[in-house]
Amino acid sequence: MKKKPFLHDKTPFLKLIMLGIIVLSCTIFTLMIGVLLAFPIFGSNILQSLSNLANSTSPEIIAIGKYMQIISQLGMFVIPSLIFAFLANRSIGGFFKLKVKPKTITILLSVILTIAAIPLINKMIEINSFLRLPEFMSGIENWMKASEKDAGKMTQLFLNVNTTSGLLLNLFMIAVIPAFGEEFLFRGIILRIFHEWSKNIHAAIIFSAMLFSAFHMQFYGFLPRMMMGILFGYLFYWSGTLWVPIIAHFINNAIAVVGVYLTFNGTANLNLDNLGTGSSGVMMDFVSLILVTGIILLIYIVEKNKRRIEMKEV
Repeated sequence: MKKKPFLHDKTPFLKLIMLGIIVLSCTIFTLMIGVLLAFPIFGSNILQSLSNLANSTSPEIIAIGKYMQIISQLGMFVIPSLIFAFLANRSIGGFFKLKVKPKTITILLSVILTIAAIPLINKMIEINSFLRLPEFMSGIENWMKASEKDAGKMTQLFLNVNTTSGLLLNLFMIAVIPAFGEEFLFRGIILRIFHEWSKNIHAAIIFSAMLFSAFHMQFYGFLPRMMMGILFGYLFYWSGTLWVPIIAHFINNAIAVVGVYLTFNGTANLNLDNLGTGSSGVMMDFVSLILVTGIILLIYIVEKNKRRIEMKEV
């Protein structure tokens, strides 16, 4: 008799504990390996260079930052998810429903949905920026502001490239790896664990989206990122395959990367971050809301007769 995978019959709570252990272990291990491998590549001053990353424009230091960013994403999202999938199912493609072929129309609608949602996301970022913590938590709020400011600086340093190779590296680092890694972890695993636990798919989608947003440690981007997490969750649920949210996630991140690249090089002035913001963006927000609602409805109609993904088989 064929032996069942280790996590096959475990409770949702034990699966969650195991997932946490795997994520933490892989994150620490890959960072250690990454730093050790970085010494012969970047030299012995790598740790000092990383501490100066937010305030440096040195190509060498930025290269170190990108290297560590890729290592950390692989260790935190991709590798743990693959290990968990193997322990739960043995067939990684089967576990993540990657063997299920998505409908072409669903993919196209998901791409359009991601683009149409840009003004709404920007509006939510704007609203989120007005949120304030209670006075007694002002120290935490100031720390979060400073952390996000530094993170914003680093992101801008990463994105400001003027070569095709630099653009491709950024797409790999900011669009490809997060699209696969974060969808594997948050939709492919966490969403399904919480659905198995709660027996309520909508609660599972919302809660996994909250974790998805919180995991990024950016308070002032919490609401828009949670909104995207909810959209990705329903795309997974309705389509029955993780390919659809992976593609939508990739498009969302790739638009930002390409937009900054074109603007930085003077090819086009794509100030996408301002779409839908301010009083002048009210009409655009309204149109975005109508489009997003309509496209979501279309995706639901397209997929409504398709057998729903069996979330319990985690």
